[in-house]
Amino acid sequence: MIPSSYKEYYGDENRWFLGVVLDINDPEQLGRVKVRIYGVHPDNTIDASLDDLPWSHVSVPVTEGGSSGIGTNTGIKPMAQVYGIFLDGKNSQIPLVLGSIPKIEAAETYQSNIQEQRDKDLKLKGSTNLEKAFEYFVSEEGGFFTPEQACGILGNLHVENGVNLRNSKDLDPDIDATEKDGAKAFGIAQWNDAPRAANREGGLTRYAELLDFSAKNGLDYRTLYAQLSFIKYELFKYKALLGIGELRMAETPEQASEVFQDKYERPQRTVETTEERKKEARKYFERFA
Repeated sequence: MIPSSYKEYYGDENRWFLGVVLDINDPEQLGRVKVRIYGVHPDNTIDASLDDLPWSHVSVPVTEGGSSGIGTNTGIKPMAQVYGIFLDGKNSQIPLVLGSIPKIEAAETYQSNIQEQRDKDLKLKGSTNLEKAFEYFVSEEGGFFTPEQACGILGNLHVENGVNLRNSKDLDPDIDATEKDGAKAFGIAQWNDAPRAANREGGLTRYAELLDFSAKNGLDYRTLYAQLSFIKYELFKYKALLGIGELRMAETPEQASEVFQDKYERPQRTVETTEERKKEARKYFERFA
């Protein structure tokens, strides 16, 4: 029997894991990935957001250099199912991915979707992100909303994204903020990473659902096209909850703005912010329609 005093050394108590890759954009370009590990990292993303997950090294063949950036990077993609071991045993803070378990999403499909996204980004009409968002929502792909309804959405995105606070005066899909309760909010609609923001009880938070939707469709969640597509996806998937029927019935930018605020964004309602959203909706209607 091995004395307990020796069990802190690697190899004394191996611990295996199984998880799903959520991020492959290693800032140090070492091929590391972020993995949400079953049984270790909670599904509730306020308890373990993407930023909280550790970077996991990925095992490479002995035919690669393995040092000082020599050799090829790993080819694992978001939403890949992987397995591995913890290098620190029961502490479970230093994961090492040893391999992946194939799923239906093929690498070829992922790469095809990435190229398709890039093509669509280039084809989005408009000279600014705001104009591109308007053109998207009035298009067949974006849901065939009326100009009034599309501008009601824009009025809300303007306030949520804080566009009025920045010199660019344009939507920024790669901006985040921290709510009063510490939860992360991200993107043009400031999707929240708190359980209270989930579209169904016990389900993914809206930020986590953005990541999941983007990964499954081969999209970069930080891009405008991915986020516009996600808005349409949410509206059509959660029709009653997010009020797409009421939005379809709105005849003015102001009516559409109020519906989108109360049903989709669901902020703490105040007279000031409601009026601001309406004002911006009207402004964009006069500008784009």
